[in-house]
Amino acid sequence: MFMESTIAIPTRARPALHAVLLGGLGLLAGCDSAVVDSDSDSDSDSDSAQTSAENVRMIGEGASFRSINGILFGPGGDLHLTSVLTPAVARIDPESGEILDSQGFDEGAKSPDDLAFGPDGSIYWTNISHGDVMMRTPAGETRVVASPGIGVNPITFSDDGRLFVSQCFMDTNLFELDPAGEQVPRVIRDDLGPGCGLNGMDWGSADGRLYGPRWFNGEVVSVDVDSGEVETVASGFGVPAAVKFNNEGVLHVLDSLRGEVVRIGADGAKEVVARIDPGLDNLAFDAADRLYVSSFTDSFIVEVLSPDENRIVLGGGLSMPGGLALIGGGDAARLVVADFFSLRQLDPASGEELGVTRDVIGFSDLGSSMSAHAAGGGNVILSSWFDNAVRIWDPAADALVQAFTGLAAPIDAIEFGGDIVVSQWGAGDVIAFSPDNPEERRVLAEGLSGPAGLVAVDGALYVADNLAGALLRIGGGGAETVAEGLDQPEGLAAANGSIYVVEAGAGRVTAVDIASGETRTVAEDLALQVPPGGAFPNTMLFNGIATNGQTAWVSGDAANTVYVIELD
Repeated sequence: MFMESTIAIPTRARPALHAVLLGGLGLLAGCDSAVVDSDSDSDSDSDSAQTSAENVRMIGEGASFRSINGILFGPGGDLHLTSVLTPAVARIDPESGEILDSQGFDEGAKSPDDLAFGPDGSIYWTNISHGDVMMRTPAGETRVVASPGIGVNPITFSDDGRLFVSQCFMDTNLFELDPAGEQVPRVIRDDLGPGCGLNGMDWGSADGRLYGPRWFNGEVVSVDVDSGEVETVASGFGVPAAVKFNNEGVLHVLDSLRGEVVRIGADGAKEVVARIDPGLDNLAFDAADRLYVSSFTDSFIVEVLSPDENRIVLGGGLSMPGGLALIGGGDAARLVVADFFSLRQLDPASGEELGVTRDVIGFSDLGSSMSAHAAGGGNVILSSWFDNAVRIWDPAADALVQAFTGLAAPIDAIEFGGDIVVSQWGAGDVIAFSPDNPEERRVLAEGLSGPAGLVAVDGALYVADNLAGALLRIGGGGAETVAEGLDQPEGLAAANGSIYVVEAGAGRVTAVDIASGETRTVAEDLALQVPPGGAFPNTMLFNGIATNGQTAWVSGDAANTVYVIELD
């Protein structure tokens, strides 16, 4: 079951820690660093998701990839990247940002987190949520090299062709692998946690040691890969996410929490050489020692021109849009978008970004968020199966109101009758609890194959069963079917005597008459449903919907956009 591979993040002794994952959004928004835009002509997913329906349009600036993770220059001088959630292993022009080629799920890039190049030019990558390491030869042959286990994350080669990977966020082991895939993985260390072994690693040519950051310890270490002996190299970072040596052999550390790249001198002195928004993932040097940085939260890549100036290579924006909540009214209306590693506020008419809050794994109150609903007092309720939590968030104060943890892969949560009601994918049920007594949890419906979106109408509670393809009404005796034959229903919203259902599998929004159960299509040909990775829930990023009765907003996660639908 999914819960067996749930990420376990340790609690660190610092105020404001209730979360569990990453963070991100609008490239360099609110940052003092100057930005020089490139002439990027790369197409985002949104460009290929245009709809001709008269009642449908799109808002929001969408990124080309759903989070960008590892980056590295290849033998030909192009910049290669991995994206766990797109999923993709791609190659781009580092000058223009043009996407030159991209391999996805069917080519073995199932959940690619980091990449490395072997001595013969073969490209290797880690599939974090599937637990295997892949390679593709220059001739295009792709195969599994090893399967060290769920959470396999950073990867790098030594100068003499030895291959190393570590687990992070789902386990903590450091391995040496046989690049040919003929020998079983060798465990070098199994105690580099808590929560994460090493993250983005690099080989130290000067001393023949493996270097990597410890995310939750705020330090960078080097490892003797034969004896397993570990030595602290530098400490005092916010969240060190990756390390790389430039061509002169100087160590650079990417601090995801502070949004910095720090150069480490021979005497251990630190110098900040880049300032970018938090939520950064990795860094890479080209042959001329030009520095590039990726963001998992905002899904951008920049070239660092100076400590206070960055050139956009690949623009960011909406990266993993999920649940939607419409708050306020009139000119003060805002559309809150749960964007996995960030919470974005958009103008509901134009899509202009009005605000963003980022999460950096384990170091923010926000945590990750996949669904969102408006709640009392101007708050929103956020859910995340990624960190098994539901949170009440105040968007005006940009602050956590209350957090409920220890849930079983919650997909959606709403207020109902003074309670918090939660659909739990990991338990196959819908539960309720009082915010004043969250440990006393009552089961309202159980035995569901895929509990997903929730909505309350006129004192009645409804849930979408994603895998059963049904809309269910929950009563005192459990759940009864209102409509069936739906194609992977996710988000729900109610208005005009109907429940509007996002059918992710069919790429459409369907209205279900509450009284009769009759259905009609409201909008179709929408780019929905990012496929699940590994043991993740089938809803994956979640296709949410919000409505004011005249207009509906639907998250198009496959296109990194928000659809605006005018209702009849």
